[in-house]
Amino acid sequence: MDLKHINRQEMEQRLKKIEESRHARINRCYSNMNRRYYNYNIRDQINYNDNPNIFKKDEVLKKPGIILHIDGDSDYAEKCRNNYKKMGLTAYVYNIPESEQYKQIYQILQRIRPNILILTGHDAFIRKRNDIYNIDNYKNSRYYVQGVLEARRYEHNLDNLVIFAGACQSYYEAIISAGANFASAPKRVLIDMMDPLIVAETIAYTPVDKYIPLANILSNTREGISGIGGLQTRGQLRTGMPGI
Repeated sequence: MDLKHINRQEMEQRLKKIEESRHARINRCYSNMNRRYYNYNIRDQINYNDNPNIFKKDEVLKKPGIILHIDGDSDYAEKCRNNYKKMGLTAYVYNIPESEQYKQIYQILQRIRPNILILTGHDAFIRKRNDIYNIDNYKNSRYYVQGVLEARRYEHNLDNLVIFAGACQSYYEAIISAGANFASAPKRVLIDMMDPLIVAETIAYTPVDKYIPLANILSNTREGISGIGGLQTRGQLRTGMPGI
């Protein structure tokens, strides 16, 4: 396939469309979660006709999961930090090179004590080596595997600490086997930089007594099931009354 030279204006227009598409998918993901779960258990627990001492919607306490996100790319880490704020989520974002993440993860987990861990950065499958089941054929997959193993040393329960790990073309099976709930990339494809945030958002806003809807994640990521996969896992949103 021949490369086509484009001018600066066309490049900026394409980048703008990419950003608009990313934010549209993030907003759609949140809207789906909001329609499905907003105030679901409060309505189940209260009879509004018989109980004069009721709580209104805005008096319900909602505590989404707390996120620890470690990424190997400084620009992406900053974009993640800004997007988590827009999502209304509490997120601690660290920029640490992929090869150093597993060395620091345990101490950071002890300090932050999150519900959700996201390990991302760069990765690549070296196609000329052919064997997709040899971890030596990946740029950074071994570091994601080691990071997940360290995180599971801190918390082994898959519902107490929900983990997404991986990047473009990562060794999906090895990362899941190490203990991740979600990972990339089942078909060794390139994933979009916002896909891990969609996973994090869905985890954070799914109630603790419900399973995370994989279909909601997959339908809003760029490559769907080719780019992201995962296990049956409970959400991290807790509700209560009254609100504060």
